Order: sequence, then C-alpha cells, then structure tokens
Amino acid sequence: MFIVTVSFKLKNTENLKNKFIETAAIYKNTKGLIRKNYIINKETNVAGGVYLFDNSENAYNWFDQERIDFLSKRYSNPTINYFECPIEVNNESKQINIF
Repeated sequence: MFIVTVSFKLKNTENLKNKFIETAAIYKNTKGLIRKNYIINKETNVAGGVYLFDNSENAYNWFDQERIDFLSKRYSNPTINYFECPIEVNNESKQINIF
C-alpha cells in the first residue's frame, strides 16, 4: 500500500465542496487507486486529498507533471508527499493488515 497526501493553500474554502464534486468522477478509474478522501481545513484555508494506492508506481504515475499543472491551475501549487504504508489498522473489518 502507498499513501499520497496533497495539500494546497486557498484564498477561501467557500464552494470548495462543489469543486471537489466536479472532479470526483475522474478518480473512479484511476489505475491502482483504492480510495481518495478530499480534505478541507477552513481555519487555515488549506485543502487537498489523501490517496491510497496499491503501489508506489501507480501513485507516482498518477501525479505526473500534467496532473500537477491541473491542480496548480485549479487550486494553487500543491505540496505532494509520498509514503509507504507497511501496516493498516482497519476497525471496520477488525483486522490489522501487514503489507
């Protein structure tokens, strides 16, 4: 498993949920993407996403220069962080998964 966090600073977060809804369908067929969570911090005007991919190759391929340019134009220049996820505690399934 591989996690990517993306964040960007905004002038305000008004109507941001609607902007997120506009792009949600893009992620339905993203290769290797297991889940994406949109995130907003209204106090600091920071927003972005948390992505769970099946592997690092699919994560890095998704965040190519074209994707970064899209995010920059739509919101602002993103900060992107990549993380290996060696262990998951899943309270829904009551399991601890080791990858």
